[in-house]
Amino acid sequence: MHEYSITCSIIQILSDIIKERKIKKLKKINLELGSLAHIEPQSVEFYYGYLTKKNKILKDAILEFKKNKLKMECKDCGKKFIPENFNTKCPNCFSKKLGVVNSEDIKITSIEV
Repeated sequence: MHEYSITCSIIQILSDIIKERKIKKLKKINLELGSLAHIEPQSVEFYYGYLTKKNKILKDAILEFKKNKLKMECKDCGKKFIPENFNTKCPNCFSKKLGVVNSEDIKITSIEV
């Protein structure tokens, strides 16, 4: 399961932020999942709880996940759009040369202290 390594990376990033900003307690961590991410939020929550159970600053923080919609960009005209019903053409110029814009797996968008 790659959720374990992802959770370890999240904890490392949070630890760096905590040290840098001298944070005493984290309450909530807001995360965005990419539209094509194959990440199970429940697994990340499980590993987070397990890996932070002895960390007074990180433990008990709520993980909030938001799943992004798939966003495409036309390679011909540059229009960005959210496809409807698996449409494989640009709604502006009808080109089929498309690319995915938001393909990140997961990112921390904000934290509440």
